[in-house]
Amino acid sequence: MEPQAYVAEILAATTGYRIADCDRLLVAAQAALAPVTLIREVYSPLLRKAGDLWQSGELSVVQEHLLSSAVRRQLGHALDLHNRSAPAGPCLAYTTLSGERHEMGSLMLAVIGASLGVRAIYLGPDLPVSEVARFCANVQVAAVAISIITRPQVIDVDEQLQELRNLLPESIDIWLGGYSALHLEPGQIPGKCTLIPDLADFERRLAALVQQGGHQ
Repeated sequence: MEPQAYVAEILAATTGYRIADCDRLLVAAQAALAPVTLIREVYSPLLRKAGDLWQSGELSVVQEHLLSSAVRRQLGHALDLHNRSAPAGPCLAYTTLSGERHEMGSLMLAVIGASLGVRAIYLGPDLPVSEVARFCANVQVAAVAISIITRPQVIDVDEQLQELRNLLPESIDIWLGGYSALHLEPGQIPGKCTLIPDLADFERRLAALVQQGGHQ
């Protein structure tokens, strides 16, 4: 089945409250497609279309939640699977800033990272920077990947990023991705914070980490 067919059928199952069919189709897509293809051509457009349908009133809140929960379950399974086969070596921590509850982007990037040989430690969303720093003081990571979807001024992105940068050693880079990250002004991005503009750049940086053994 083509990726766009999976998207259409999963949405149809969601609108029909056919939860078992939704799960079955997600499992089938995950088994049939490479992780990058799955996320770029199925999960990302699927969640984007579901959001559009919710905004237009064609998808209810409970339907959107059912779909999001089903996708999150499959991403969690995929992350566990790929992490088990990832070699010991470079690790990336994935999270969102305090106030940022949109976690799917961060979780999808964690799956891609693990599938490409970089161990992914998913910390969950909405995490105070002091807790991110506490984790990094106890677990060696090459970088912390932060997904930013909510408008920067709503969650004080500037202040949180600067505080995180101050708390982390310079050896740990901070990678920034997500829709709102792309709209940050250069002055809003502290030093040793790297903007990841697209998936291709993310993959390139992951490959560099693997090649260099976790040190950029």
